[in-house]
Amino acid sequence: MHRGRYAFGWDSKLRKTDDFSSVFRFKRAQRGSHLDIFFRDNGLAYPRLGLIVPKKILALAVIRNRTKRVLREAFRLGQAELGGLDVVIRVKAAGRDADYRTQWDQFVRRRAGRAQAAPVNE
Repeated sequence: MHRGRYAFGWDSKLRKTDDFSSVFRFKRAQRGSHLDIFFRDNGLAYPRLGLIVPKKILALAVIRNRTKRVLREAFRLGQAELGGLDVVIRVKAAGRDADYRTQWDQFVRRRAGRAQAAPVNE
C-alpha cells in the first residue's frame, strides 16, 4: 500500500482495545497541562493514533469533535517525524486549540530530536 507523507487513512488509526491497552502497558508517556501522550514502538513503517476525549472534560459534543479534528490534523502534519509509533492522546483538561497544538508540537520535536541523536547501527 502506498502512503503519502501526510496521509491519514484507515490504517493510521488505533481501533482495537488491545492496541490501546498495549500502549498503556508500555508505560511511556509525556504528561502536560492539557494532554497525556502515551506511546510505544509498533514495528510498522508508519505511526498510528488513538484519541481519548472524555465527556467529563469536554461536555459538549461539538467541542469534543473539534478537539479530535485539531489533534488528528496535528498528528497528520507531524507523523513523518514519528516513524513507527503507536500514540494515544488523552485530553485531561479543557483548553484552546493552540494549547493542544503546542503540547503536541513539543512531543514531536522531542521525539524527532531523539531519532536524530540515536546512533545508526550498520
